Amino acid sequence: MKKIRKDPPRHFPYQHPTFGTDKKPKASFYWKETVYYFWWEYLRRNEDYLKTCESNGAGKYADLYKDFGDVRDPDFKVWWSQGNRGALLFSNPITEDQVTELSDGEKAFVDEDRLVISVPLNLPQKFLIQKIRKLIEAKHKGDKGRQYAKVSKAKYRFKGQPNIKALKLGLDVYDKIKNNPNKKLWEIGMTLPQFHLELEEYQRGIEPEFTQRRVMASTVSRYEKRVRDSIKNTTLGLFP
Repeated sequence: MKKIRKDPPRHFPYQHPTFGTDKKPKASFYWKETVYYFWWEYLRRNEDYLKTCESNGAGKYADLYKDFGDVRDPDFKVWWSQGNRGALLFSNPITEDQVTELSDGEKAFVDEDRLVISVPLNLPQKFLIQKIRKLIEAKHKGDKGRQYAKVSKAKYRFKGQPNIKALKLGLDVYDKIKNNPNKKLWEIGMTLPQFHLELEEYQRGIEPEFTQRRVMASTVSRYEKRVRDSIKNTTLGLFP
């Protein structure tokens, strides 16, 4: 029986979506709480890009469409998995992530992101592992997500460190404003659980009513502007 060749594992700068299997699907937390999910959600709110989707990829953002495709379907898993899209867009190139054995005479490419070593196999395995670990610890720039993200060579890279809670709250604010055009900004803020601190202070009357409303409106406005800028950036291949 012919063995099915598995694709090499892909490495992402940040936590990537996981869905489990058909028999054992994972909770939505495992994909909704990722920066890549919000990248998709923000792009879905870009009216100019949606026009390109409506035109089947023709128009101003035809080149971006070749990568991101049609985002109008609300099923994120389908979009992410189609043609291995998520990995191709957001993970490091396979050649950058592999630990390989060089053949006799094969040239070793050395740069700041790659360490080439020679291992004498006539020595005990435990001893070799200890030596290799020490060598890597001395040469490696750091294994934390922030450092790994900085040197990522993914085709599309997140700018800075993702704040999932802020991305989610900003999207909630943006959607509330869009779906309630007749409501004032401070009223929008009062409907969002994340603004409970402002709501409690407002109800206790620590500050005059008009002051609390002004503070709430300013907070909501700040989030909305940030989201609008991020939505605009998605058509530039950037986020946020």
